[in-house]
Amino acid sequence: MLEKRDLLINFILDTVPVTRDQAKEIANSFHPIQIKKGDFLLRENNINNDYFYLEKGLMRTFLFNLKGNEITTDFFTENNIVFEVTSFFNRVNSEANIQAITDCFGYRISYDELNSLFHNKPAFRDFGRAILVKEFISSKKRNYGMINRTAEERYQNLLTSKSQILQHAPLKYIASYLGITDSTLSRLRRKI
Repeated sequence: MLEKRDLLINFILDTVPVTRDQAKEIANSFHPIQIKKGDFLLRENNINNDYFYLEKGLMRTFLFNLKGNEITTDFFTENNIVFEVTSFFNRVNSEANIQAITDCFGYRISYDELNSLFHNKPAFRDFGRAILVKEFISSKKRNYGMINRTAEERYQNLLTSKSQILQHAPLKYIASYLGITDSTLSRLRRKI
C-alpha cells in the first residue's frame, strides 16, 4: 500500500532528477485538500493562490466568451499540477475558472509557500521550471492543433491522450474544448 504523499513524491521524482529524500521534503510542504464535484479551485476575478497537485479526480478550466457561453480551455487529469499560471505568478485576477468535474483529492501549496521553496530549495526550482516548460509545450500544441488539425483529429488525439476525460466530462465541455458543436461531437463519436 502506498504511503501518504507517495504519488506526489513519485510525480516529483518523475519530473526532475532529485533524491527521494529531496522529493519527500518538497512533498511534505504541500497540504492535503479535497474538492467536491462542482466546487471551484479558482473563480474568475480572484487571484490564483493555490499550486495544486491533483492526485485523484478530473478538473477543467473554463471562461465565458463574449456571448456568455462557457468555453472549456483545458482539462486536468490525475497526476498533474493544476493552476492558472498568469494569475498565480503575476498576482492578477484570473479570467478563468478552475472547477472539479468529479470529486477530487490532492495537495496544495500557497503562493508564499511556493516562493519560500523556490528561494530555499534548488531542487524545487528545477521542479517548478520543468512544470512550466511542460505547461508551455502543452499549450502550444493545443493552440497549433486548433489551427492545423481537423475536428476529427483533435477528437482522436483526446481519445488517446486523455481518455479519462471522455469517461467523466459532460459532452458539452468536451465539445467546447475541441472547438466544435455538441452535434458535431455526436457525429464524430458515432463515426469513430
